[in-house]
Amino acid sequence: MAVLEVLEREDGFTDIEADLARYICANADEVCRMTISDLAKASFTSNATIVRLCRKVGVKGYRDLRVELAADLEKRRSQRANVDADHPFVAGQSVDDVISSVLTLKREALDTCYASIHSGEVERVARAIRDASQVYLYGNGDSEITAMAFANLLIKVGVRAVVANQFGESSSMARTARRGDVVIAVSYSGQILDAMANVIPIYQERKCKLVLLSAAKAPMGFNYSFRIPAKESGMGKVATFYSQTCFRFILECIYSEVFELDYEANQTRKDAGEKFNPNIELRA
Repeated sequence: MAVLEVLEREDGFTDIEADLARYICANADEVCRMTISDLAKASFTSNATIVRLCRKVGVKGYRDLRVELAADLEKRRSQRANVDADHPFVAGQSVDDVISSVLTLKREALDTCYASIHSGEVERVARAIRDASQVYLYGNGDSEITAMAFANLLIKVGVRAVVANQFGESSSMARTARRGDVVIAVSYSGQILDAMANVIPIYQERKCKLVLLSAAKAPMGFNYSFRIPAKESGMGKVATFYSQTCFRFILECIYSEVFELDYEANQTRKDAGEKFNPNIELRA
């Protein structure tokens, strides 16, 4: 049963929990972007009450509640049929239908991300990147390409960024990290964390900031995480349209905040780079 439905039923809730559930249902869009402390203050409850309610509706904690709530809201507000993230189109469809299905899937992915992304988390990660001497990115397959695109954006505004596992030198890369550097793992399934098992302790020892973008829960020791609803299967899908659309949106929001923190300087730096790079096509 969807989280919103459980909240609306109020089965087994105490009076305080029922009041909290009604507040969440009435302000669901805002709650998706609130911290647990923000919600406690706005609903005149406590962090402990919120955690107890989360367990009663079948989620492990408040972060998971926000993710599930965002997914439920998107399903409700959407008047169109829900597109299968694995197979957004089927054999025999017209070209127009294929295009429409892909567009619908991407819209749903963006709407879900927008509803669940927390602006405070974006700002904190952006500030950490701005203050870092280097950003280390990790990803496999399509997620590696997404990580490379993000690194390219950062480089344009003077932030040193590298896909650390690109050439099999992850361990050597980790040993160049300094205090305050940022490590970002991009992995829908979270499997990249297995490949990072030997380097995560190195980054932690060097007091780096660890960030995870995934449908999986972040392990202990990660400072920040952006969790998207799990809609894709591990195997058999047409493509990773849903997950990569979500990841690119989140990373582009982080990049945009990095840019905004030093807007004039970053605009000047980016303009200068484009002016002297013959490979960049400029407007006539």
